[in-house]
Amino acid sequence: MMAFEARWREMPTHPEGAAFQRVDESHPLDFYLGKEASGEWALLLVTQEQPISSREYQAIHVIRRQRNDDRWALLFRLVRPELGKLFALLCEDLVEASRNIPDPARSASYVLARFARWQRLLELGHSGLLGEAALKGLIGELLFLERQAIPSRGLREAVAGWVGPAGADRDFRFPGHECEIKTILTGADRVLISSEEQLDVPEGSLDLVIVVLDEADPRSHPEAFTPLGIVERVRQVVEHDPVALETFEGRLMEAGFVARGEYGERAYVFERFRTFRLVEGFPAIRRSLLPAGIGKVTWELELRAILPFESRPATA
Repeated sequence: MMAFEARWREMPTHPEGAAFQRVDESHPLDFYLGKEASGEWALLLVTQEQPISSREYQAIHVIRRQRNDDRWALLFRLVRPELGKLFALLCEDLVEASRNIPDPARSASYVLARFARWQRLLELGHSGLLGEAALKGLIGELLFLERQAIPSRGLREAVAGWVGPAGADRDFRFPGHECEIKTILTGADRVLISSEEQLDVPEGSLDLVIVVLDEADPRSHPEAFTPLGIVERVRQVVEHDPVALETFEGRLMEAGFVARGEYGERAYVFERFRTFRLVEGFPAIRRSLLPAGIGKVTWELELRAILPFESRPATA
């Protein structure tokens, strides 16, 4: 099937009104690609279920209305043409994710919930791409999930414990134990801590896990991987459990990641994990020790200052 972006570009504009064509005759839901008389791209879902109201977005208008046949029209219309590539990816995801929908009678609820997960991506603006620091952070979390959390916790518990993309203070939360993941390149001597809560010891225990990477040329490093590659590698492990897979895909979207060709252009090689246990004496800013009136704090932690707290030997 032709990519949505190409299909929209080939569709003629009709001054007398919008025109639509069915996305895929084999799809269980009634999806249509359309172009408004003004040239705006649109995706339409026709459904028996009354869609709930959606929040307002500046870039994409979400419109619901009842049709003459008593079914409902749920329309996603792009109003910022410079986001065309991102909008096409979004619509392709809505269509493909719902291809095996468990309950077609709730198609509107499913599609709107999926659309809501794109909020982070929509907020990224024109490119829809993660910045370098955020992308390396995601790679580190995926490596920890693949190499430490899943082997020690089991598939479903490990994926459910990956809560950082959902807005939690730390990246992984398990019963009685949490982990904050930081990713650096070889030679870095400090890590950036993005809030006063991030290393504030919770009830239970807390580890700071530093993932060390090197940039690499895949032609000379057979173990090198791209961001696209590590996502697909972990997905292949997770896809054997439908519950874990749904959680995993949701976390990727909450992290602001969607498959893009640009994520296949740079490669890295994993060096090692360095694990530090936050116990008494560990140098960290804690919310309870800050004077009243101080808001969010971002700070740097020097690795040499925490060497006494490192678990030995460092594990790979």
